[in-house]
Amino acid sequence: AADVAACIDKLRADGVESVFTVGFCFGGRNSYRQAADQPGLAGAIGFYGSVDTVGPVADQVQAPILMLLAGADQSIAPESFDDLIAGLTARGVDAERHVYDGAPHSFFDRSFADHAEACADAWTRILDFTDRHAA
Repeated sequence: AADVAACIDKLRADGVESVFTVGFCFGGRNSYRQAADQPGLAGAIGFYGSVDTVGPVADQVQAPILMLLAGADQSIAPESFDDLIAGLTARGVDAERHVYDGAPHSFFDRSFADHAEACADAWTRILDFTDRHAA
């Protein structure tokens, strides 16, 4: 969180108004956590990250969250996000989840060519999310 805060400070000093975090797997769950840890964060985007780091601080989440999940992920079940999303939405936090049925963990990077349609859709969702939440 301290490293992310330092990066955000540097970006803002350089004139960047809207800062988003993005991560994959371990980085995805850390991206979600930054939605609670970083005041003024425009949004947090994660691919296949688990909810274990953000769940305990869900009541502190202020930034919108976009979760892009692999439907055929053997280690992270998409339904494990249901309670988090329901709680955030009830508090007025924009939290959205999209599940790519049949896509494995790491579909966006390691097997991009095999999942081109899912990857294109995920990229479109990222652009839409950042457009909606940018200052």
